[in-house]
Amino acid sequence: MKIANLETQLKTLHIPHFSLPWQPAISPYVESTEKDMLSWAASYGLFLNDDYEKRVVRTRYAWLAARCYPNATRELLQVIADYFVWFFLVDDLFVDRVETLSADTLPHLTAMIDVMDFNKAGPHPVYGELAWLDVCQRLLRLLSAEHFERFAQGMRLWATTAGLQILNHLNAQSADMRLYESIRRHTSGMNPCMALSDVANAGPVDPAIYHSPAIQQLCRYTNNIVCWSNDIQSVGIEAQQPGQFRNMVLIYAEQGHTLQEGVDYTATRVYEELARFIISSDELLATADAPLKGLIDGLKYWMKGYMDWVNLDTLRYSAVFAADDADDSGLL
Repeated sequence: MKIANLETQLKTLHIPHFSLPWQPAISPYVESTEKDMLSWAASYGLFLNDDYEKRVVRTRYAWLAARCYPNATRELLQVIADYFVWFFLVDDLFVDRVETLSADTLPHLTAMIDVMDFNKAGPHPVYGELAWLDVCQRLLRLLSAEHFERFAQGMRLWATTAGLQILNHLNAQSADMRLYESIRRHTSGMNPCMALSDVANAGPVDPAIYHSPAIQQLCRYTNNIVCWSNDIQSVGIEAQQPGQFRNMVLIYAEQGHTLQEGVDYTATRVYEELARFIISSDELLATADAPLKGLIDGLKYWMKGYMDWVNLDTLRYSAVFAADDADDSGLL
């Protein structure tokens, strides 16, 4: 990555604190959900060693679930928290790490797709496959077939777009901004998460409404706000991972700007998307029924909940642990 004086720039970098105009919320089930999530992950062998378990404990994935889905039932919240810990571990190991391509990459990603397509594990399950099957089967019991397919389609796009991200990492030059945004939109995992925002509040919206251009645009605003703010919050770690160009801040800096200018550019784009979300959601709320209001509330919970999780709960992006995580496993 060709950014002059990178280490010096990182030491003086100012990371903005994003202000969102919504009140925070958190599920009353957060502590029991976290405890059960850790037990569930251990039972499926997701912790490869003690260090992995320690990272998960300090990351507090159930707090992310509880803030983003504060009104979910206890059962749904537990599935979501279990899904989160599974997703972050699998994504870190096989998609979002220093060495993104190995002999295990394709078998692991295709196994996850096959679980959704066939509702069963393969004859020789790979890491995380049985845990993923358990998540999918529990969601199938809680959701309609169409609603599960919204979620599953987002996950299929995550697994397939991961291939585009890996291909991009093999290139000598980083992606241009538009290409990067297309890949980031799907590898983030935000699409399956947003597909659960309505059922966790006032119930599922009509499929025709959910898939309408106006609602899908609102989801894209939400996706961009979370992803691009994350690019800023994780830049201190990702800047030190050689050969990867998935971060908006770093792509902008590589184009001849300073790292701080990359942060400022990305922050401006986050606030522009936030302004668009507020205008569009206000227009939709004027005639929305209860399920649609619940969906829009759910998108707001996701943006606010993610920011609060970063600022108040997790150590996933903390500089204190960045060096250990990068050196040991590529976990961010």
